[in-house]
Amino acid sequence: MSVVTCLSWSLLLVLSAAGQPGFQKQDNRTTVDVDKAKGKPVSRKDSTITLSFDQLEEGTYEFFSAATLTGKNEGNPVSTFRMQWQWNNSRVTSRIVYDNYAKGNQYVGKFDLTAKKKTLKIGLPAAVKLVSITYKKYEAPELPAGMTGYVPSVTPPAAHPRLWVTPAFLPVLKERIQAAENNTAWNKVQQTALTDYPFTPDTTKEIFYNEQLENIIRSKAFYYLVSHENRIGQEAVSLLYKYFGVLEFGNVTYGDITREVGRAIYTGALVYDWCYDLLTPAQKDYFHQHFMRLSRDMEIGWPPFVDPIINGHANEAQVSRDLLAMSIAVYNEDTLPYRYTSYALLEQLVPMRAFEYQSPRHNQGIDYGAYRFGWEMHGAMLFYRMLGEKVYPDNIKNLPYYWLYMRTPDGYMLRDGDMFSNKKGNGANSYWKQPQTMLLCYAYSKDPLIKGEFEREGGLPDDPVLYLLLNDPSIKAIPQPTALPLTKDFGQVLGGMVARTGWNNTPESNDVVAEIKGGGYGFGNHQHPDAGAIQLYYHGMQFGDIGLYLGYGSPYDFNFNKRSVAHSMMLAYDPAEKLYYRTKTNDGGARFSQRFPVSPEQTITDPWFNLGAVLSADAGPSAKTPLYSYWKADLTPAYSAKMSRYTRSFCFLNTNNAVVPAVMIIADDMETATPGIEKYWQINAYNQPATSGSTLFLQSKVAGITGYTAVDMLLPAPAERVLQIKGGDSSRSVFGTYYPTDTSKAESRAYRIMISPREKTGRNKFLTVFQMTTDTAQRLPVYFKEQAGYYEVRVADIVQVLSAGESINETVTIDIPAGTYNLVATGLKEGFWHVRKKGETANTNYYVRPGKNTLQVHLPEGSYELLPGRDPNGAYWSAPNGLPYILK
Repeated sequence: MSVVTCLSWSLLLVLSAAGQPGFQKQDNRTTVDVDKAKGKPVSRKDSTITLSFDQLEEGTYEFFSAATLTGKNEGNPVSTFRMQWQWNNSRVTSRIVYDNYAKGNQYVGKFDLTAKKKTLKIGLPAAVKLVSITYKKYEAPELPAGMTGYVPSVTPPAAHPRLWVTPAFLPVLKERIQAAENNTAWNKVQQTALTDYPFTPDTTKEIFYNEQLENIIRSKAFYYLVSHENRIGQEAVSLLYKYFGVLEFGNVTYGDITREVGRAIYTGALVYDWCYDLLTPAQKDYFHQHFMRLSRDMEIGWPPFVDPIINGHANEAQVSRDLLAMSIAVYNEDTLPYRYTSYALLEQLVPMRAFEYQSPRHNQGIDYGAYRFGWEMHGAMLFYRMLGEKVYPDNIKNLPYYWLYMRTPDGYMLRDGDMFSNKKGNGANSYWKQPQTMLLCYAYSKDPLIKGEFEREGGLPDDPVLYLLLNDPSIKAIPQPTALPLTKDFGQVLGGMVARTGWNNTPESNDVVAEIKGGGYGFGNHQHPDAGAIQLYYHGMQFGDIGLYLGYGSPYDFNFNKRSVAHSMMLAYDPAEKLYYRTKTNDGGARFSQRFPVSPEQTITDPWFNLGAVLSADAGPSAKTPLYSYWKADLTPAYSAKMSRYTRSFCFLNTNNAVVPAVMIIADDMETATPGIEKYWQINAYNQPATSGSTLFLQSKVAGITGYTAVDMLLPAPAERVLQIKGGDSSRSVFGTYYPTDTSKAESRAYRIMISPREKTGRNKFLTVFQMTTDTAQRLPVYFKEQAGYYEVRVADIVQVLSAGESINETVTIDIPAGTYNLVATGLKEGFWHVRKKGETANTNYYVRPGKNTLQVHLPEGSYELLPGRDPNGAYWSAPNGLPYILK
């Protein structure tokens, strides 16, 4: 339904002191009941409600409205109804009075009341009845305690320009834009800047934001920056002046409108800085007033401390680009904005990121992580260009590699966090991209490998100004990441590992990509409770995360998409478990959280954020092309008190076999608080699985090639376990509660494979072998032996030893058949070990490093013992796991 403009009724109210009929005061708010307020009776002859606020002192007030739909419209679907507000004889402003989001309870906005501006006229659409108006004195956001006496450690230089460009850098920029690599972007900017843009708005009417106009203004300001052509610079100033004079966002909240508010501020800041020598004192004051007006309407508020800058929308463009740019631009005239923004960024954000980015991945996942990290890189780069030195932690240079490792050969990504790219249709079989972020990352670190990723993502054709500001033609892009190691360990703060068999990122690729995550800390918002979750790509997604991010906070989002049940991980169902954060369904998973820490100290000391610890991580013997990639974590704290202890181990074996290119082994050791808590080993397959005996077969197809995964669970034995496969709609049934979603997506038609022990006991162990193959008939035979403290799995020419629970600190016996095998022992207690072949006296000592807990050695046919401790008469092996001989 379109906006209704017909106005049908009126009321004249002269409101004096509160306390008269129709007034209610509560929590510093005063509510005016329109029907009961003292004044003339309701008249339905014209279209105006008039309210007088003469009793209020001058100042800024926030207004709220309550309305209902009239009888004939009640219950019908609506779009947006607007009322018209006019203070005395000032310009009429349009405000939402009823919509589908907030219904009739609307925040109208902030208004500055003066001696000559205290009478309000309201025009209403015929479909709406106004019930009440509520107002309160506006209170600016409280300043952090640390702001008292705060003096920034770095400040803008006196000269302009200083946004992206300084007088010293300007000649470099002018030279770069002439390079062939920059021709296309420079031609676009010139064409836009040199084309007249007639803009003569009616100043008696407000307008909503105009993105095209903002792009034109930035292009003209940039052209003036590099050419100093006065006419073009004056056009940029004039267009901005007229635009700010009529720009009004009203009380729109849909579409995260603060992003558009911020972009207008940023555009104005560029003009203010780049065209500074053209501005009169009156124009500077005019722009400053509008900067403050718009800043006050940002979601983060002004001063910018409504929400912590660490997470959420506050961690996007609001401070890192928009308000920072504004505060730098006006610093000569007003130093206070820069005090605010520099405190938020340098004293709050930077210390937190220095801690977090010890793990080179983003806690908000693939999509939101790339989006928000791109805004952080704006801040890092703006400071860097302004000062000529870097004030952000150096480890931000490592973060872009997270996206390189998570790339799947079909062009998309392994899933992590809320994936809005899938919602927009940019899912499987499309090339995932966030080129603006990659441009900023490569420009900051001068990394040709990240420049290569930027170019593979298609560059930045829609923002030629930013591209010209950042692109360095002297840095030659590396087209593919083939020089990188195949395995990435993400460390302790955000634990996880990605293991690959190659870097052939084409749809026909035979590469396998596997990921496990867990351990470290929880940061809420778009991060999922997915400790221990595994994903596998082989000619398409074999299994992984089957949630869809279609909107924040819906029943499906909070009870399925963001929950453990949508991930391939262990569940432990306790019907008595307490639920948090608007969740309605117990999924048996890890703790769901929407809280986030705001400092390293809080992260470490508050147990709520503790998701476990990575115990071991290693890949070798070759760092670049490892035979094995091993990872183990204690994930007990990720769950509620229902969990007594839980560890998950992951070992990815690169077989160098075209038919079976990789084998993956997963070991789980879980003990719950009571035996009655049901345990479920779960993987979520994207296509219907098949069974043959005790083996499960998964499959996926890309570019006409089908890849299979043979899943052999060794523990519990087939007779000791129960298999459930929930497909189609039942895959979204969470222990009896069904959550519908968009059925056009593959994830909605997935299959949840759940295996539980037949007998309920407090402690259960699971051991599973996955083989990826193009021919199920040629999958490799698996030999398995269980000992009290360890497992032995033999597949291809690899003998894999894994701990069955705690670290192995006992003698391991191994029988090697004919031929030569790679012994890969994982989960060993740190320290010296020695290998003894039965019947021989010569032994070799090895050093097992803490945090790696692995040993790899080639062994010919024979019976061997792997013993803890060193043999004083044995030789020392100094590589790949040993200490140098001199340290023996």
